[in-house]
Amino acid sequence: MSSRITERRHRRSEKPSIALRYQLEHTREQARLEALVLADESGLVVGEAGDPAVCTELAAIAPWMLRTPSRIPMPPLLRGADVCVRSVSVHGTSLHLAAIGGSVARDAVMASSLRGVERILTGN
Repeated sequence: MSSRITERRHRRSEKPSIALRYQLEHTREQARLEALVLADESGLVVGEAGDPAVCTELAAIAPWMLRTPSRIPMPPLLRGADVCVRSVSVHGTSLHLAAIGGSVARDAVMASSLRGVERILTGN
């Protein structure tokens, strides 16, 4: 039996910004998402994977999608898209992970990604 530990991550970085990008890219590939973005409460991009223009629009609406009980008008690049938003609190700051599209495993993969995002941003 080998005592060597198998590394599950193919790419890693000690820099949080790069590690976050790797995490989001991996999640996007794994869940077959069109775009994935981590946004702050103001709707600004913290990290992204996918078309930058789509990610910017997705970040802008992510906080509002969770606050607004009824449908909000979608910006042009998101009209007709299947959008999913999940939140996480990091050091008392609410962040929103928003995605477009994806496979049937999207929710499970996003839940796992939120844990990774939290780990990266808290340094744990």
